Amino acid sequence: MRFVVVVLAALLAAVLATLYAIENPGYVLIARPPWSIEMSLTVFVLLTLLGAGALYLLVYLAVRLVRIPHDVARWRQRRQVRQARNALYQGLVKLAEGSWVEAESQLLASTRHSETPVLSYLGAACVNQAQGNIEKRDEYLAAAQRNAPQRHLAIGMTQANLQYLAHQSEQALATLTDLRAAAPKHKHVLKLLAQLYLELRDWTNLAELVPELRQNEVMTPKEIDALELRAQRELLVLTLPSGSAEVLKKAWQAVPKHLRRHAMLIAIYARQLIRQNEMSAAEALLRTAIEQEWDDTLVELYGLVRGEAPVEQLETAENWLASHPDNARLLLTLGRLAAHTQHDLKARGYFEKCITLRGPAEAYRELGAVLERVGEAEKALACYRRGLEAYADEQRPVAARPGLGLAPLRAVK
Repeated sequence: MRFVVVVLAALLAAVLATLYAIENPGYVLIARPPWSIEMSLTVFVLLTLLGAGALYLLVYLAVRLVRIPHDVARWRQRRQVRQARNALYQGLVKLAEGSWVEAESQLLASTRHSETPVLSYLGAACVNQAQGNIEKRDEYLAAAQRNAPQRHLAIGMTQANLQYLAHQSEQALATLTDLRAAAPKHKHVLKLLAQLYLELRDWTNLAELVPELRQNEVMTPKEIDALELRAQRELLVLTLPSGSAEVLKKAWQAVPKHLRRHAMLIAIYARQLIRQNEMSAAEALLRTAIEQEWDDTLVELYGLVRGEAPVEQLETAENWLASHPDNARLLLTLGRLAAHTQHDLKARGYFEKCITLRGPAEAYRELGAVLERVGEAEKALACYRRGLEAYADEQRPVAARPGLGLAPLRAVK
């Protein structure tokens, strides 16, 4: 519609101009002795416009002729870039499809005239990683680094991921350490570092990395807590072979304060204190931890402590019975402490109730020892036998236990 309006307006303007020219033709005289030219103004204007158009056309053609080599080169360059872009696209598609040979061929073809050859080299590196050609993969990574040194982080992350997938943990660690220096807060660098430290069992560096993981929100708080707990647990366990109380104490003090209240770490520390005969320290540690937060493992360990005041220790544990009357681990602990204080009748009652509640198989052994001590050897032997059966039952997978769903094991009478 707009085109029609423009054409009609142009025709109307031409008609009006023609009518005006007919009524007022004007007069132009160009004189240069011995010649002179006379014409109407309308003809002069038309000739001037035609001359100007012809001159513009001649100049334009001359310029185009001069620029032909440049225009041909630019056209060829655009065509090559377009072909390289298409080759890169096809190469990435083949890479995704798993057609390694075709993918590498297309990606290499795209490097010649590509606007971003670094992507082609990285893609070719991935292709060779998939084929197991590690040396060739590294050649392409080096080519990418030479081609685009300003993309050091992107190339480095690709290299680290490929090394990690190829189980080249030491090389990946070296690459990530270099990247961390360049980008200390990069989330993926920190996450991959944590995974590598975990895989290499480098607990010291993993523990030192935890604050950065938390500060930069690299993982969920729950995942970071689990990593920190694992690292601190392993560092604490590493001190156990030394057998030195001083070394163990230093390792415990190195554990972050908020983790010294964790039952699993307390259990490791208390168990080693018991082995080193540091009974007073173990008793105080376990009693405080249990009273702050109940934990069955710590309760059972409390029964293994042979403190300087066994009667008071038994009374402390009996006070817990009011709030946990049917706790099998507590009953096992009470039985052990009662047996240690020579209260055999009381110990027997605790052990039998523990067995009735399907407590740990250890209760049979402890009860057998009490029965043997009071002269009931036959019952003690039967108790030991049932303890072995219960222990074997505990070691089997749940689905394979023959007693599952049957009546609980009864105490020896």
